[in-house]
Amino acid sequence: MRHLDERDRLALAEDCAQEALQAVLARLHDFRGESKFTTWAYKFAVNTALTRARRERWKPVSLEALSEQDDSLDWLDWQPAGPVARSETAALQSEISAAIRSIIREDLTPRQRQVLKWIAFDGIPMDVVVERLGTNRNAVYKTLHEARLKVRRRLAALGYQVWELYDLFQGNR
Repeated sequence: MRHLDERDRLALAEDCAQEALQAVLARLHDFRGESKFTTWAYKFAVNTALTRARRERWKPVSLEALSEQDDSLDWLDWQPAGPVARSETAALQSEISAAIRSIIREDLTPRQRQVLKWIAFDGIPMDVVVERLGTNRNAVYKTLHEARLKVRRRLAALGYQVWELYDLFQGNR
């Protein structure tokens, strides 16, 4: 939030406090007394502030510029990072990475590629994607879910099981 001056940060903090207070009041009937009231209410403030901070972080970023990169599909030329113990493992990782790139290029729609890239590869929060696309959370979630499902099904058709892929790439996280 470096793009905000002090006055804007204070206004944002006030907005967050008001949103958190509204959320607390709306959910007051859910308070069970299992913790201090202040502890329970504090969670609303923290969650509200974190959500707003994630959104603010992406405001100065041009998703349109990221979209131009989407069209070139250069972002698919990633390689798994991290040390590889055996050359057999490296070869298998390379083969599966190529299969994933091919599936994304050939089987996904442009919108599915865009949403998958922004959320899974660029780490853009779903709320920001929803806002920028001018749609709703359910539509973005469905698009992302369908893209992942297509990739998973095609990998399964090629003989790869998801749990095997997790094991293979686990050391590269």
